[in-house]
Amino acid sequence: MIGAYYEPCAVEANDENNRHAVLKPKRFLPEVKAKMTTPETSVIKPDFLIIGAQKAGTTWLWKMLQQHPGTDLPKEKEIHFFGSSELYRKGKDQYYWHFADLDSSKVIGEASTTYLYDNVPYWYNDSLKLVVDESLPTIPELITTEMPEVKILVVLRDPVRRAISAYYHWMRGQYWPRKGAVSPLLGLKETAIQHPRMRILEYGYYARYLKLWSKYVPKERMHLLIFEEDVWQFPERTMREVYQFLNLDPQFQPEGLRERVHENWSWTRILISYYADPLTRKVVRSRLGKFIDGFDVLGRFAIKREDIDFLRSKYLPEKAELESLIGRSLSCWKCDA
Repeated sequence: MIGAYYEPCAVEANDENNRHAVLKPKRFLPEVKAKMTTPETSVIKPDFLIIGAQKAGTTWLWKMLQQHPGTDLPKEKEIHFFGSSELYRKGKDQYYWHFADLDSSKVIGEASTTYLYDNVPYWYNDSLKLVVDESLPTIPELITTEMPEVKILVVLRDPVRRAISAYYHWMRGQYWPRKGAVSPLLGLKETAIQHPRMRILEYGYYARYLKLWSKYVPKERMHLLIFEEDVWQFPERTMREVYQFLNLDPQFQPEGLRERVHENWSWTRILISYYADPLTRKVVRSRLGKFIDGFDVLGRFAIKREDIDFLRSKYLPEKAELESLIGRSLSCWKCDA
């Protein structure tokens, strides 16, 4: 049974147990050139959103939907408009511009993993804290107010493995404000605690966010997948069901159903990139860097037992609640490395 949802109060983010800090941003996204838009009466809005979870197979799902002849999707998969205060305050024209040239007779959508969350954060501020814009409604409320009939697709993955994958993703370093901003030697646990803006932990609190989303989207307009079962084991059946959910021909058979879309870098490659000079780093980031992944001699040092225990302590307490919420057993989640 879904219970009431209580939004967090403003707190100090340097406390590990506190989730948010309230802070006025000092830096915003650069101004972008005004884009052509259509009159409000002819604005093309998405029919569906893939809202997450991050590192849980959303890119695979996007590629399967792209192939269907009944869809017309924007070139940019992750727009993040409702997941960033800076982007949202650019105005709705900036969002709908992504769909302006699409065929409105077909099924249209987007996929932003920042939407499986509650409050809208600032993406840029002078603090390492996770800072939310409390002047805005929650993400589900913003989205459903703007698109009251939109359908929602969600993919969930074992939260421990998801967090580890997200940690590897961040340690590649291309999202750091400067080289060395975050050391891979710090370890997963300390990185998650000291750098909450990465939301390595936050994106795994599925029950918290689904409870909130269920207040705004009825069950018949939300379709949930479990990565380990629906994507990994039974992708053919899964896509038939997804197509049917979106009123598409369920008999269409996409290519690459059992192919992996993303491959994380090996830990050895991550460390070489971190310590390398600019030229070597460029080579490591190229396709030649994949050669290093085949010889991950430092991989055993990436994730420690204390990291796994830390993640389990965060996610296991809500597992039973999540099973009750979605009406499915999650025995396929071992919550281990």
